[in-house]
Amino acid sequence: MSDPDHVFVEGPLVALVPGFRERLATWGYSRASAAQQLQLIACLSRWLADRGLTVEDLTPMVIEEFFRWRRWTHKTYRTPRSLVSFLLFLEETGHARAADPAVSVLAWEHALALFGSYLADERGLRPTTVENYLTQARPFLRWHFDRSGNDLSSLTIHEVTGFLLSRGATQSRGSIRVAVTSLRALLKWLFLTGIVPESLAEGIGPVVYSAFGSLPKSLTPEVVQSLVAQSVLAPVTPHRDWAIVLVLSRLGLRCREVAELTLDDLHWRAGTIIVRGKGAALDEMPMPVDIGSAIVNYLENERSASAHRAVFLQSRAPHAPMSRCAVGDLITRLGARAGCEVPVGAHRLRHSAATAVLAAGGTLTEAAQLLRHTNPATTVIYARVDLRALATIARDWPLVSSSVARAAGVLISWLSCSSSMRKIICGCVVSSVPR
Repeated sequence: MSDPDHVFVEGPLVALVPGFRERLATWGYSRASAAQQLQLIACLSRWLADRGLTVEDLTPMVIEEFFRWRRWTHKTYRTPRSLVSFLLFLEETGHARAADPAVSVLAWEHALALFGSYLADERGLRPTTVENYLTQARPFLRWHFDRSGNDLSSLTIHEVTGFLLSRGATQSRGSIRVAVTSLRALLKWLFLTGIVPESLAEGIGPVVYSAFGSLPKSLTPEVVQSLVAQSVLAPVTPHRDWAIVLVLSRLGLRCREVAELTLDDLHWRAGTIIVRGKGAALDEMPMPVDIGSAIVNYLENERSASAHRAVFLQSRAPHAPMSRCAVGDLITRLGARAGCEVPVGAHRLRHSAATAVLAAGGTLTEAAQLLRHTNPATTVIYARVDLRALATIARDWPLVSSSVARAAGVLISWLSCSSSMRKIICGCVVSSVPR
């Protein structure tokens, strides 16, 4: 059945159906998708009625139990994620639901939550940065719990180094460097709060890493153009994908910055865009004509009417704002369609924007302004992308004369001899000297 007006619902949720049907239409659901959502609610309502439950009893545990049952009886809508729209509707309309029974929280879980609050409230880190720190701290605390119990005060530097060594066996040097940064912050916080009796952060040695170890991972102009061409061929949202690729490749924005762009950040009369950079910085950047045209085409032809102020929305209802991961996945999919042999990350388009500035005759200062680097040393890595210019200032490898080469050969032969052979040679030389 593809008509939401003819879906029959009985049970404790029947009174909520008219309002939910209207909300689905407001959120941009097609009639067929709205009918499927209502059929799911009809199934849930019958299931609740059979067990004598009401809408107030829809705790996370009850919802999980319902979908365990549904996975045995249905082939579609079999995970709790399918019920997100209905739960959002209940929250917006003020229908209270009971919570799961309280469960005991382990000490390391409580410490992790407090550490996250400290990073957000006192350090002022952005939510994505806080999550990155917690992603590295969580496996360490769980690792300590599995080996030493729930008492964090017994933590030692030997456990910290043991954890890093175990991770180093399977992860790259860059990943270990990120883990070390997060663990140092965690250990400093544990000491400042008195959870551990001594500071262990100083016991973690530096990870050998250099930003100059390799060339910036940029894409050639041909690959960038192929990504743009593939975005136009997108089956569902060609205007949106085209605008995102242009913003990434021309303005050098990060995935998070693209996801956080709002309609209020587009200043059409001034021809500028406000970008929310690192450290809560608000950077004003010029809006090129092609990028402005691409965004306008998306807003006029594809973007659904929504209360969200984010520029780029998901293609599927309820059309929530795109996340930074969704932006990155979009570029990876376009790279696969373009025939790239290795996965293409969205950050490579940022590198490509900087190298394009230098290739066109721009300076490092201009590249730094495009990337909004506060430290000029961060942009110095792009000084190595022009290999022809570097070749003109590189010194030739020193050449050795034939006599020096013969002397070096004699020295190498001498060092390769055994000690007894050296004594024999020295004795022959001494005996041959005239007295």
